[in-house]
Amino acid sequence: MWKLMGTSILCLSLMGCLFVVDSKQNAGRTQWHEDERAQLVSGQTSATWVRETFGPPDRSSVRDDGSEVWRYRNTRSKETEIGMFLLFNIDVSSDEEETLVIVVRDGQVTDHWVERD
Repeated sequence: MWKLMGTSILCLSLMGCLFVVDSKQNAGRTQWHEDERAQLVSGQTSATWVRETFGPPDRSSVRDDGSEVWRYRNTRSKETEIGMFLLFNIDVSSDEEETLVIVVRDGQVTDHWVERD
């Protein structure tokens, strides 16, 4: 009986040591930060300020009404490895992308939002 209890306690205490978890994050490419985005005010922020702050957009297009749509992209990746010693190993990776979309007309920001993929 004592031998069985001792073996059970030993197995339970070792179980916590058998899992391996490793996680790595890569910031990737960053064109904008949340504090900068918070300064965008529709009808008040100038296109010049946007260009000076964020630089040239990753993509741009022109709508039928003459307004321009500028897209600034942030990317990051995350890799996680989960394993149990000698039994299994799982690698999980994910890529995240956020795009700041800014609509400009007549030199002023008219709208903006963030798209998350």
